[in-house]
This record gives sequence, structure tokens and C-alpha cells, in this order.
Amino acid sequence: MSEPLTNTRALRIATRPPRTRLDVWPRRTHRRWLLRGIFALPYVIFAVVVSALGATDSPNATLVARATQIDWERADAQWLGEIFPPISTLLAAFVPGGALTLSIIGALSAGVFLQKLIEIMVQRRFARSTIVILMMALALNPLFFYNATQNYAAFLGLLLFGLGLSHIVRFVTWGNTESGFRVGIYFMVAVLTDVTALVYVTAAALSAPILRHRRVGVVGARRANALVILYPAVSALISLAVLNALFLGRPFAGATQSAFTGFGDRLVVVGQFFSTTEGLFVIAPLVSAWLVALIVRRPGAIIISTLVFGAFIVGFALGLLPNGSTGNIFMAMTLLAIALIPTARSARGTLMISLVGVLQLLIGWANALTSTALALWASQIFGG
Repeated sequence: MSEPLTNTRALRIATRPPRTRLDVWPRRTHRRWLLRGIFALPYVIFAVVVSALGATDSPNATLVARATQIDWERADAQWLGEIFPPISTLLAAFVPGGALTLSIIGALSAGVFLQKLIEIMVQRRFARSTIVILMMALALNPLFFYNATQNYAAFLGLLLFGLGLSHIVRFVTWGNTESGFRVGIYFMVAVLTDVTALVYVTAAALSAPILRHRRVGVVGARRANALVILYPAVSALISLAVLNALFLGRPFAGATQSAFTGFGDRLVVVGQFFSTTEGLFVIAPLVSAWLVALIVRRPGAIIISTLVFGAFIVGFALGLLPNGSTGNIFMAMTLLAIALIPTARSARGTLMISLVGVLQLLIGWANALTSTALALWASQIFGG
């Protein structure tokens, strides 16, 4: 009996179509969802335990408090400004369970995202050791746990940003038109979910022309690519700004109204912050992204990572980065490095990328252990 079964299995494997760069992973739907559930489980448990321990001060709690103060029976232009960014605000206002529910939604989103991230690396034919190390660097540190379960708006914005980055590479470098439209949608939803995404999404989209293009020699191709990527997000923001200008006399309202208030003072705070130990560890992920760019011989990625890093600094100086946010730069730089790493071509290159992944893992923990915001939040749970 064993021989026919063995022959049938061998025939099924032999006739299976070859994997392409855009195939889903795992191939079977139930296995993908099982993997997503396994990845999400630790974060769900963490969210429930933290809630049971009585942590009440978090970005999720602040978002819920703001959403409950909005008059939902209105529908005027000022109201549109108050609910911006609308996706996270509407979710916080209407899901039952308040901050705990947002924490669980964030945990489930983390499970889906981590599966998609592995799928991207499998499509790029990363070595298994590299996949494991990069996944550990991103997901197995307190920063990821904190953002997934306590800072849903910023976390979802970063997840969409990471998926959008992978589609930028497919669109610009591989010439996949469908990915161009997908990255536009991802970036638009990110902007409508997290105010901070206004700056880092714009930086990533404007840096797309720096990537190596498939359409070499085509006049205007780089500008066209950037337009396709930015068009959905820019259209949504311009529509909101026009409504505010027509009915309120100013283009910005709500979360973006006071963006330039205290800009200079916050820039001074940034300069002082980077002179501290915590600030140095915040810069360290940028250095790792540079190392990856040099290893894979994509010097343009250095410019891209620097622009995105600078966008976060501008976001803080504009007051767009909400209180309690921590680890955003680490996560963004890690996602950027993963998105820009090409298919592994040599054992030496794979080894060097894996070593940078180990370095990124250590940097993530150093970021967490020196983070003032994370320490203040943890003191609620452990009583100082």
C-alpha cells in the first residue's frame, strides 16, 4: 500500500506549478489563516493580561477618550476635521469594549501582517535563516508588543506602510502595475488611519524615483510612478482641505490644525533628545538600514531610509506624533530594510544580511530598555 501512496505524492509534487514571485504563502488558505492565528496568539494573550493588570494610560485609551467626546450627530466640515484621521477615530468610537478591543484588533492585525511579511520574503527567495532572524528582530521585542496592543492607530499605519513598501518595489523594479495601485490604496488608508503617516508615506512615495526602474529610458516614468503611488492619499487629503477651506476658512482642522504651533521648540527638543543614550539607540536602526543597503548594493536605499527617518523627525516637530508613541522609527526602518532586500544571490551576502538582522534584534531590545515612554507605561503595570 505504501508504494502507490508514495508514487501519488511524488506525482502531485512533480505536477505542482512552479512558485512565482507573486504566489501566496502558504499556498492553502486554511494554512495561511492557521499561521496568522498562531502569530496573533501571543499578542492577544499579552493584550488581555495587560488589561487585567490595570494599565489604563495608553495611546489606545487616549484615542477612545477623544472619540467619545465627538458629537456623532453632526456632519459638517468642522466635524470632518475633528474626526481626522477618520478610520481609527470611527473604530475607537463604535467598537464595543473600548481600548481592550482595540488592543485585540491590533494583536490580530499583527498576526496577519507577520504572515504577509514572511510571504514577501519567501517570494524574494530569502534564506530560511534570514527570514527567522528578521522576523525575530521585528516581532520578538517589547516595542512590537507595545505598539500592536497599545497603539493601534500608529501600528496599523506602520503595517500598511510596510506592505506598501513591498509593493513599491514590485511596481517600480518589477514593473507590476497591479502593485502600483495597491501601494496607492495602502498609503491612502495609512494616512486616513494615523496622522503621522502624512509625513513618512510622503517621504517613501517621493523617494520611489530613486529605486532602480524596470522602464529604463522611458521619459517621465519616474514621475508617473510617484504620481500613481501618491494620488489616492493626496486626493483624500486635498478633498478634506478644500472642505475645511470652504466652510471654516482654513485648510486644516482637528489633529492637523496646530501642526506648526511650537515647531521650533520641538526641533530643539529633538536635538537634545539625540544627545541622550535613548536618542542614540533611536538612530541605530537607521545605521542598520544603511548597512543593508550597502550589502545588497542598493545605495539609493540609503537616501530612502534617510528620508523616512527624517520624516519621523519632522512629524514629531509638527506635533503629529502622538504622546506614548515609541518604537515607530525602529519598526519603520526594519520594514524598510526587509522591503528593499533583493533575492539572495550568494551565501556571503545572506550571511552578512543575517548578521545585520541579529544587530537589529539587539537594537530593538536596546530601544525598548531605554525608552522613557515604554518605561512610564510599564510602571502602571508593575507599580514603578
